[in-house]
Amino acid sequence: MFKKLSEHVYYRPAEHYTDRPNIGLVFGEKYALLFDAGNSAENAEKLKKELSICGLPNPDFVAVSHWHWDHSFGLCAWNCVTIAGEKTNEKLEEVSKWKWDDSSMEGRIKSGKDIVFCSEMIKREYPDRSKINVIKADISFKNRMSIDLGGITCELIHCGGPHEADSIICYIPSEKIVFLGDSNSRDFYGKPWFFDIEHEEDFFDNISKIPYDKKLVADYLSLMETLDFDTCISGHAEPMTKAELFSSFG
Repeated sequence: MFKKLSEHVYYRPAEHYTDRPNIGLVFGEKYALLFDAGNSAENAEKLKKELSICGLPNPDFVAVSHWHWDHSFGLCAWNCVTIAGEKTNEKLEEVSKWKWDDSSMEGRIKSGKDIVFCSEMIKREYPDRSKINVIKADISFKNRMSIDLGGITCELIHCGGPHEADSIICYIPSEKIVFLGDSNSRDFYGKPWFFDIEHEEDFFDNISKIPYDKKLVADYLSLMETLDFDTCISGHAEPMTKAELFSSFG
């Protein structure tokens, strides 16, 4: 269920078994925005039910933090205005042409277009992979987009960072809260690491060995330093303070 961060900001905690991410909700007097779409139509439908149970508004806008499947494959299930960064939409256009049979998925792993971890999680989330429907967002932006929800403003900001070049964040200045997506995470695609679904208990130990790109981290933190926030929520972890975010890079 959705948890309250402030009067106007909630989040739905991640579900790790099929890599469903944290989902942010921001609402004002007129509109509501959901940050990240979920990893499937089934995930999105569950979110809609939980919004209703919690007495929270359905979104008028859904924005995705970056192209990775767990944050974007639920876009097809939201009947509202969808938003992505320009780079994210370009990548979603490419992914929309991918095939999802075993041979195609294995081929992308060998070519480096995809990774074992995502492939295994997709198979879990989608017992029937014919239901995968990847679409682009309705609206894309290049650097920054401001949305007035009615007394509450969301700033969607392209931040890049160590995880993926297309990453954006959702900054709510009046609440001093930032939804990070996976922007603060390590580079799962560009750096080699090992994942065995039969030994999931080793996952966090394995990813902790992926080195950060120091230049990307420095640029990322330079941007984050300019934002006035007390709380931030990354894609798959508990909320943390600004100081905890900065110290997390070592």
